[in-house]
Amino acid sequence: MNLVLTCPFWLESIAKKEIELLWLPILNSQDKQITTSYTENNIAKLNLWSRVWNKVYIELARKDNIDSFDKLFELIQSIDWKYFIVEENPIIVNATSISSQLESVPGIQKIWKKAIVDKLSKWFLREDDNCTSIYVEIVLIKNTCQILIDTSWEALHKRWYRQQSVEAPIRENLAAGLVLLSSWRFKENFYDFFCWSWTIVIEAWLIAKNIAPGINRNFAFEKFKFLNKDILNEEKEIARSKIMDKTYNIKWSDIDENAINIAKSNALKAWVWDIISFEQKDFRNYINTNLVWTMVSNPPYGIRLKDEDLEKLYSDLASLFNKNKELKWWIITNYQFGELLKNHYKKRKLYNWQELCYFYTKSNNF
Repeated sequence: MNLVLTCPFWLESIAKKEIELLWLPILNSQDKQITTSYTENNIAKLNLWSRVWNKVYIELARKDNIDSFDKLFELIQSIDWKYFIVEENPIIVNATSISSQLESVPGIQKIWKKAIVDKLSKWFLREDDNCTSIYVEIVLIKNTCQILIDTSWEALHKRWYRQQSVEAPIRENLAAGLVLLSSWRFKENFYDFFCWSWTIVIEAWLIAKNIAPGINRNFAFEKFKFLNKDILNEEKEIARSKIMDKTYNIKWSDIDENAINIAKSNALKAWVWDIISFEQKDFRNYINTNLVWTMVSNPPYGIRLKDEDLEKLYSDLASLFNKNKELKWWIITNYQFGELLKNHYKKRKLYNWQELCYFYTKSNNF
């Protein structure tokens, strides 16, 4: 068995570094997915420390050339399901098929039930809200089939602190990825001019303090009968011992009063109310100042502004960057921003939810 981790498109390089920092091997790598070694402690460690991953799965089987339902049936039956599942755990099966001969998701799910009924009773195929369900994923990509058990439960971008959010908030794992891509040096000031729900600055604080992002949430594997019940507590104790007892100069601002009120609520939940400086302020007030900080922001895409206001905002934002040569800036947006910048710039593709965006910066920053 191995562990399979999924991540957003174009954050694979950051995801690999996370695995390397945990001293785990990279066994296989492809778009949105990386495979590493299986141990019980690795399950807890990866769920606990993931900043950019979506989910952590146990890979029960992986085989190429699964191009018929008979082959899929045999692969499913080759797994010792009774080791992983007990009566208290009904199974819920999800299927995905991409560029494979077995295209029908309902057909894949039907074959799974047919194959599993010889191994387990129909008891396990029910859906019961009073029992802990185990989620199985059958993934077919170009006729390569993976059968996975979800160890994370809710997606790992869901931290403990986000109680409220503005419309179209940035995901926590993407926000963490932006901070890591910026190569922010913790001794430098960190700024976000468009705080929205505080996600970027909170993730920056978690990274700087070396706080495991999953330290205050629950995971599916806690209910698995085949795993040691103490592994999560053990890994949490190790994680708490690694928290840095230092202070950092992290600031944010936003002109939207509603965004500020939401940010305050999340700040209280994240224990950073008295650590991160905040104020209601228009970013244009900084245009004629001498900024030398690191800035990472997620400006509006048009949801909060009309088209003409959006054009004015990005024009003024370009003026801010063009005048502050020492500012190390990074912004994610779907707005065509490059033509407004006088200096050379670079960009990389990223998805904010389903929206294709670009992460812009000065050319010497990547």
